[in-house]
Amino acid sequence: MAVRLSIVIPFFNVEPYISQCLDSVFNQDIPEEEYEVICVNDASPDHSRDIVVKYQNEHKNLVLVEHDRNKKLGAARNTGRMIARGKYLWNVDSDDMIAPNCLSEVLKVCEENDVDVFFFSFDNLENGTRQSRKRIWQESSSVISGSLFWKQQVLRHQSEVSQVWTQVYRREFLNDKRIYSPEINMGEDISYTYRGFLLADRVWVSNTPYYIWRRNPLSLMGEIVRTPKPSALYESSYVSGRILHGVLSSIPSKENEIRLSVINTIRYLIIKPWRVFPGLDSDSQAAFLRLCRKGFFRNLFVFRDLNKRHSFLYLKFLLLGRSFRLN
Repeated sequence: MAVRLSIVIPFFNVEPYISQCLDSVFNQDIPEEEYEVICVNDASPDHSRDIVVKYQNEHKNLVLVEHDRNKKLGAARNTGRMIARGKYLWNVDSDDMIAPNCLSEVLKVCEENDVDVFFFSFDNLENGTRQSRKRIWQESSSVISGSLFWKQQVLRHQSEVSQVWTQVYRREFLNDKRIYSPEINMGEDISYTYRGFLLADRVWVSNTPYYIWRRNPLSLMGEIVRTPKPSALYESSYVSGRILHGVLSSIPSKENEIRLSVINTIRYLIIKPWRVFPGLDSDSQAAFLRLCRKGFFRNLFVFRDLNKRHSFLYLKFLLLGRSFRLN
């Protein structure tokens, strides 16, 4: 029987959560031979692998792939993607869950509408309790292009489309358009999802929360909010901004609204460190500045995407080693 769906789950240091994630992907309403679960061990130092092996012994559709060293989240997703056999692909984070008995409905939408991208909503999981979020999307009555979806809805809710786990993709579409995850830990979703939407001819939109996102203070994103490491802060800002800048070349020059919306996201990524920099300790500030100064010539895109005032403040930041008020 052909595999209809590949679920790719990279994991690293998620021992407390990965059982719940795996329980969710096996608590489903289609036969296990119709989908595969690809778990990519990104050299996790805890007992996450032992838990995955236990599930592998119980479920023939679970595939375990090993990295010999930590290659970061984006690379782990690409590893899973390379061996995936399903017509459709769903990237799932190992500390989150998918909704129970949702796969038949997800695949019905994908297959009946021959979509490139199926986009849907999600709920939050806080302190063990699933909490509904406000539904903001106008649901599809027909297939539309990704660029039309962007102009009709995303311009008002741009931050809501950057999570890769709220989308199921046709794998052949990803391959044809050469859409891969940047091999970084922080901000790897943004360019992937933006390119996916902007290159897709067939998009379907739903408000149904097929995904359950855990508000995890120990996650990579939680680290950035809590006590950002200089390398993670640099990666989530200048590296992801530079990668997203490359997306602009795939947007027709006549699509001014779309281009400006992407540029505004790039500006946000670039400026983000200036807000948290004063809260870093002196060693972290010095380390972050070294990364910025070392990457100066790779970050010349900053001067194309920032306005003159912010470009001037960026230079002052590099020269003087302190952040500046933006208003």
